Amino acid sequence: MNLIAKASRAAAVSALAFAALGAIPTLAHAVVLQIDASRSSVTYTPGGFPLCGSDGTCGTLPPPQTFALSGSLDLLQETVFVTTSFSPLDGYEQEQIRFDSSSIDSGGASAAGFVFPGYFAVRTGQGFAASENWCSWLASFTCLMGYSGSYAGAFDGTTLSMTGIDYAGDGTFPSRFNFTLVARVGQASDVPEPGVLACLAMGMLGLGMVRRRTAALRP
Repeated sequence: MNLIAKASRAAAVSALAFAALGAIPTLAHAVVLQIDASRSSVTYTPGGFPLCGSDGTCGTLPPPQTFALSGSLDLLQETVFVTTSFSPLDGYEQEQIRFDSSSIDSGGASAAGFVFPGYFAVRTGQGFAASENWCSWLASFTCLMGYSGSYAGAFDGTTLSMTGIDYAGDGTFPSRFNFTLVARVGQASDVPEPGVLACLAMGMLGLGMVRRRTAALRP
């Protein structure tokens, strides 16, 4: 990957991290989804360009390959408060989703460089959309950041359907991965927020101190 692509990726990560600092989770819900392998796949299109000899004869790039997606993934639905001003404190609530794809089997696509997106998407109703390009967060600003992944789809609480694109390799002529995924809910669970976990931890610590003090006072 060339320097421009590396700088673009670094800028995207920094911008997303900055955005995350201003987003405070208020509610989260995790759902385990079972992938429908008969309707889910990723197509790998090799990057680069054909080389030509001195006689003008040019080679050809390898043909695209399609691999099935199978296994499961976790979908985390969050309601976050996005801070737009700290003095005075102001902002708005935003629905977001993220994926934990550690249990996805993408076959040979992973060996070719495919990584299922882990960046969050903004949800509106049943639909959602996401992009690695940090410029997409700035409504009145346009810039060129090279190739960046994106995905979009819908989740009705039972079935997830989404399509997306990812890139790997050289930033000028990268390999491309177009994926389609359909999955259905396997199980769901509420995810405790950090504030709740902190309160529980303080409570357990306080209970332990009370027990120790009571034991020390006994004759």
